[in-house]
Amino acid sequence: MKQCPVCKNYTVEDNYDICEVCYWEYDLVAQEYPDEIIGANNVSLEQGIVNYGKFRAVEEKYISVVREPKQDELPM
Repeated sequence: MKQCPVCKNYTVEDNYDICEVCYWEYDLVAQEYPDEIIGANNVSLEQGIVNYGKFRAVEEKYISVVREPKQDELPM
């Protein structure tokens, strides 16, 4: 598993998978330009991280679809 760049949990199997914990779509382009809204997501990576800290999702509209991380997904 790959680590989600937003919530830091190991929830991503492949590029363009959506993290079920924060709803970030894993996108290498967005990781190269973290302060820009680019690629698959509607917010920048930096804003997604801020939003996750505030309401546990990359955008407020995804609060109802995200879940808590499983024990084996947590960062070490």
